[in-house]
Amino acid sequence: MDVNYVVGLFSKRIPKNIEIKNTSHGDDDFREALFVDFGNEKIVIKLSSNGFTDEKHLILWERIAKEYRSLGYYCPQYIRALDGTFPTVLYKGRNCIAWGEEFSKYRSAEEVINDKFSDTKLVKDGWYMFLEDAMIMDAKVAACHFNYTDLPSAYCMFDVFDPGDKCDETTEDAEKWHTIAKTLPESFSVQVDRIWNNWLEARKELEKIYHKLPTSVFQADINDTNVLLDEDGNFKGVYDFNIGGREVYINYIVRQAPYVSTAETYERLEEDDTFLKRVLHALDIAKKVYSFSDLEKKAAPLLYKCIRPLWWHASIELKEAGTDDTKIHKHLDAIEYEQTRDIDFLSHM
Repeated sequence: MDVNYVVGLFSKRIPKNIEIKNTSHGDDDFREALFVDFGNEKIVIKLSSNGFTDEKHLILWERIAKEYRSLGYYCPQYIRALDGTFPTVLYKGRNCIAWGEEFSKYRSAEEVINDKFSDTKLVKDGWYMFLEDAMIMDAKVAACHFNYTDLPSAYCMFDVFDPGDKCDETTEDAEKWHTIAKTLPESFSVQVDRIWNNWLEARKELEKIYHKLPTSVFQADINDTNVLLDEDGNFKGVYDFNIGGREVYINYIVRQAPYVSTAETYERLEEDDTFLKRVLHALDIAKKVYSFSDLEKKAAPLLYKCIRPLWWHASIELKEAGTDDTKIHKHLDAIEYEQTRDIDFLSHM
């Protein structure tokens, strides 16, 4: 089916122009967006073929956007086909599910920054200036404890987001590191085993309480490409809900906060305790409108021990160390330090 046929499923009007943007993530995750200009109105029609975009998820993401709007935040509305469905179409040789979205009346933070704030990047004290408002939004959503779905967000632990995944991403990252670590010279084996056992023990303790922790239903992707700002750089809302779902709030904070603070390189998170500082700052922001439970306070250090030491960048760093014993020692010592250090989470919760 060509693009005009797809557009015709959502509107009887003849488009003046259609721009196509491909945002695929490999052969198994096809995504394409049609920016349709009718002259006096624009809409976006999206097509996806992957393991996690289906009618059930689209109905969920439509609901999430609705709930965010009810809290006073701008989110483009979802648009169903003229027959009231999210249709599946044969498009570019793939069976794709299609849906429409209102063309956003605000631009993404990335676009606004590049266009109007390239000098400051809207960064102050190491954080995007708009991020506090975005995290307050998440905390308000968390305080609602929405419970209208069992579909997890992409940040899930002890569960999978894509049915094709073998395990959650945190476990996948740790196992990837362990696979590489087991190939190190035997002189490192005692420390590698100790690190791995530390991780397994933290995961075991976390699992005992994890499913009792407070949850809500989140958009779950507040990076600078999805946060919406007005032309003065003020936070207005979010779009792009395609990794959204039900999530343990404290897990969501630890998993997300370090990465969305600025557009810095991931290596920067390894410096000056930046990873931890961003997590603690996010907790400080959240507690302005959210009351952390005793169980969340108990879970925080266990989550940190599961997530931070063997996060996805750890396997990259170990690979880059090659056969340099000094670099390997430094890498392993840093991981074990993160696993065993005493962190005062309570004063930030």
